[in-house]
Amino acid sequence: MEPVSMDDIKKLIGLQLGKRAVGDSDRLVEDLDAESADVANIVAAAEDKYAITIKESEIARIFTAQDLFNLVSKHTQ
Repeated sequence: MEPVSMDDIKKLIGLQLGKRAVGDSDRLVEDLDAESADVANIVAAAEDKYAITIKESEIARIFTAQDLFNLVSKHTQ
């Protein structure tokens, strides 16, 4: 399984949202203008890339790139 890096997570979010730069603490909705469908697509891309499954209840706690990194890291250990 591919190791998780913060840079990979930020790149994944940037690709999904068409953004050049994503900071660790950038909020997906407030700072990066993501909509709920965008967040769902980001989660789906992370699930595909890392061969994991993220629960619906966990998705509700993803507010920043750091949150997604922490969640993916937890699932890949």
